[in-house]
Amino acid sequence: MRARNTETRFACSCNGCRNYPTHPAQIWHQDQIPSKEQGTFFFRKDTMKFFSSRIVDFKPVNRGGEIDSLSVIVSSRHGYEGASRYYEIVVLCPYGTIHREGKSFESLRLARKNWESVISDFAPCSCHGCELDREEASK
Repeated sequence: MRARNTETRFACSCNGCRNYPTHPAQIWHQDQIPSKEQGTFFFRKDTMKFFSSRIVDFKPVNRGGEIDSLSVIVSSRHGYEGASRYYEIVVLCPYGTIHREGKSFESLRLARKNWESVISDFAPCSCHGCELDREEASK
């Protein structure tokens, strides 16, 4: 039992150390996505406006029989006004870390067609929270 007036200390301030998963797979509306990310401003309104980005589609990711992450198709413009859009698939891990493979598609149809294969190419998340989860699961 912890003594009164003592402060809980965490190894760092990440959501994993605080045992605070953001549960991105429970998102049902795209306006909820920015509140689930941690450590970046990828989905913040001002960042998306600057890069002319839009959230086009999203769905939960099922890995190992458990829905734990969120996959998002984001469209952006290359560099200048009037440029054609490209589409990128990003994944939010259970603790809010964003993973990008850097592969882009020239149409939404192509991005959706390759959605599952791109998700399967993502390496396991290496954020602190996911590492702690794997450690706990291996005990």
